[in-house]
Amino acid sequence: MSTLIVLRGNSGSGKSTVARALQRDLGAVWIEQDYLRRTVLGESGNYSPLSVELLEQSAALALAHGRTVIVEGMLNPRKYSCVLHRLCGGHSGRCLFYAWDLSLAETLHRHATRPGKQMDFGEKQMRSWYRGWDPLEGIAERRITAEESALETVARIERDVRQE
Repeated sequence: MSTLIVLRGNSGSGKSTVARALQRDLGAVWIEQDYLRRTVLGESGNYSPLSVELLEQSAALALAHGRTVIVEGMLNPRKYSCVLHRLCGGHSGRCLFYAWDLSLAETLHRHATRPGKQMDFGEKQMRSWYRGWDPLEGIAERRITAEESALETVARIERDVRQE
């Protein structure tokens, strides 16, 4: 049975690294919030209603076809709590929610290890985007802290997915 996996966190936290590994290991559909907004829709800045709906409908379609889906992004709770509630409520399989709980210093440190991403955005933007621990409304999320490596996070999520 398919699983909905939601990965949320600040820019530079490691979401994409984990999502990429999960996609490879689980054969999952990876729905990346920034890719939909920036590349598919050509948007920048705040979330448009179209980008929110595109993310929801893309995930719902893949789940309806029996695929495991990874929804990954900052996923601002004020814009996405209701969307994620609907996705989980409309899905008969498991729904697993994870969120990074990292300090700004740690996210900046992690970002500094990714030369390609440093070209896309820097410390000034990351400071303006940083929200700290910002949980979804009414959805329990499993915390990912700085003490857990990307490999450990992937292994934990894969164990959670395989528990029936």
